[in-house]
Amino acid sequence: MPRLVLPLLLSSALLAAHLPAQPPVRARVRGEVLDSIRQKPLTGATVQLVAADTPGRILAAVSNLQGIFQFDDVPAGVYLAGFLHPVLDTLGVESNLFRVEVSTTETITIGLGTPSAGTLIEARCGAPSAELPRGMFFGTVRQTNGTPLTGPARVRAQYNTNRIVDKRLERVPNVRIASSNAEGTVAVCGVPPNGTIIVRGFAGSDSSGFAELAVPRHGLLLRDLYIGPATRVAAKSSRTSSTLTGAATVRGVARNQTGQPITGARVTVWGTGVEVASNAAGQYQIVAMPEGTYTIEARALGYQPHRATIDLSAARESVADMVLTPLVTSIDTMRVRANRAVPLDEFNRRRKTGFGHFLDEDDIKKKAPTYMGDIFRGIPGVVTMPGQFGRDRVLIRSTGMTGDCAPAIFINGLYVNIEDGDLDNIINPKDVRAIELYSRIASIPLQFQTRNGCGSAVIWTGARTDDPPARR
Repeated sequence: MPRLVLPLLLSSALLAAHLPAQPPVRARVRGEVLDSIRQKPLTGATVQLVAADTPGRILAAVSNLQGIFQFDDVPAGVYLAGFLHPVLDTLGVESNLFRVEVSTTETITIGLGTPSAGTLIEARCGAPSAELPRGMFFGTVRQTNGTPLTGPARVRAQYNTNRIVDKRLERVPNVRIASSNAEGTVAVCGVPPNGTIIVRGFAGSDSSGFAELAVPRHGLLLRDLYIGPATRVAAKSSRTSSTLTGAATVRGVARNQTGQPITGARVTVWGTGVEVASNAAGQYQIVAMPEGTYTIEARALGYQPHRATIDLSAARESVADMVLTPLVTSIDTMRVRANRAVPLDEFNRRRKTGFGHFLDEDDIKKKAPTYMGDIFRGIPGVVTMPGQFGRDRVLIRSTGMTGDCAPAIFINGLYVNIEDGDLDNIINPKDVRAIELYSRIASIPLQFQTRNGCGSAVIWTGARTDDPPARR
């Protein structure tokens, strides 16, 4: 070795021994956790950094109200970042993992989030199809008493679409049915985004009620369904032949938008056949209700119907406060006075013939209807029966062996296919100006005849003569 090299090596070693040791590299790691489905920060997520070379070494932090998390003193190394949160359990997925390398003291920012609605729908329902709407109901069917399911549950989702066939408006029911896994998790594909569906769950002898649920615009509806026992008993009221009973109770207050109580609001739980009225303080209580997920509805004169989905259980009293908004039949700037000119000359002419039963504006006002069934109640040949969603069905009373049946419906002369007699889905009683009912086939005018063999009801709508004048 040359003489010069050895002294240089010795000098370097002595110099290094006298230099201060360099501190280990540590950095700050921060970021945000996003609920990609609801497009809002995810609060309370447990974010973890797991060392790639030592999986047992885990750093943890919790996201705040803004979804922000932060690790202040992370040693140099390579980590995998992910998070835990109950929403992931609800979705039945795990967090994606991201690689984080700490090699300098600079702050590292990362973003975490749940899978998007589209990703989850495709994972459960497959690739998009032109034949089905691109939406999904996803949830878990649970027993109200907390016991596990004894077998797979079935969930039925229904929605209606309208189509025009031969100048007739037809309402087409669409039904989707799916079975859950052993844990009760179920995905019902093919429901309409930005639409409304009626859902019901079954498992053994237990079931839920009819739950009206709105599907978000992105197409993914997350909602658990509770099922429980119910007993059907003969009703004491003449309005229904039977009711569903159980051990649950629901109470609440009916108010308007300014917080004032509404007296006499009619509150019903769909499918139970039970209805109560709110008192002077707007309070109501319904006892002996079946257990499970149901839809509760409140109606009052001058207000839009209000509906809510509730979970009824014998273990606790359910509370459902109902806020009703004023009934607005049309927007002022969109009102067309031609509505007042709905032709009733032929209505009056047919009325003079003596065939059929006729109701004019005065007749309808005297009934003070909240439901369409209120208008038809008491008309000879008509029977109103509880519908499956808590509203009355309008039927023609049977005179033979075929049983009661739904009449053909014409609205302002246009035939509308409503096979179940539930008129409240398409008509507001406040819009009805006149009605013609033909319960006997032989008395039906030619233009209102169909092949349903069950008579016809002709409903005329439009502005009434006592409506305020249009604003110009």
